[in-house]
Amino acid sequence: MRPSVGDVVILRPGALGDTLLAVPAIRALRARFPAPSARLVLGAHPGAARLLAQTGEVDVGLGFDDPRLLWSVATSEQPHREHLAAVIAWMADPSGAHEAHLGSVAPRADVLVAPSRPLPGTSQHCSEYLLSTLAPLLRCTPAVDARPIRLAASPSNVVLVHPGSGSARKNWPTDRFVSVVQCIARHGLGVEIISGEADEEPVGRLIAALGSALPILHVDLGTLARRLAGAIAYLGNDSGVSHLAGLAGARSVVLFGPTSAATWRPLGPRVTVLPFEAANAHVVDALLDSKRG
Repeated sequence: MRPSVGDVVILRPGALGDTLLAVPAIRALRARFPAPSARLVLGAHPGAARLLAQTGEVDVGLGFDDPRLLWSVATSEQPHREHLAAVIAWMADPSGAHEAHLGSVAPRADVLVAPSRPLPGTSQHCSEYLLSTLAPLLRCTPAVDARPIRLAASPSNVVLVHPGSGSARKNWPTDRFVSVVQCIARHGLGVEIISGEADEEPVGRLIAALGSALPILHVDLGTLARRLAGAIAYLGNDSGVSHLAGLAGARSVVLFGPTSAATWRPLGPRVTVLPFEAANAHVVDALLDSKRG
């Protein structure tokens, strides 16, 4: 095994949730390549990469398309990266061309390329799968470290609700959200609606169906993480925001429909996953348990 001196570059293209599911593997890499002799550089979802740098999970967080990472994907001749200790790329590479390219530009580094997700039909959680791909680099087989990221929470007496996701088919029906939100209000808790760039339609439907204006939270990822960490509870779908809520340490109730919770459930110590078919009363009970817990 080569000395763990230099940069360890982690390439994780994908959405917010894809990046956050890699946190246990990133922590295992930090244990294998400790600071200050090694520096972890993450190329991933831009906001998530920056957040993980701000919270100390990595040393440098870059968007996957950042020009400073062009060397990792460019097919033209590139100068050697002699300062690299390892390059980990979680991406499809059926021909092996990407692994060969990385080996050519980082000839002194340990290069590992693996698919970004478990094979279809398996029930392995994505975080466990990503950890398993690191076996050639790790000196041990670590357990999944799903501790919350280090955040300065912004406390509030509200339940944060995110009715959107990356796909309409993953969204719990609007009328179910309405019923739960109304019940939360009857228990004396405030409700704020989280809205991201792709959430205009589900948020608009929820507000229209409620027939009353609720505060809409449209903030940067770091601010959202702090608000999630300090909220009474969180309710959402299988989405990147739900993954953020779980790793922020929020008491989270997450509804899963067409996707597999066994593979894609959010990380975090206080996450409750329920199926779309769960009764509204069951969802409300889970959120009120969050208030008591």
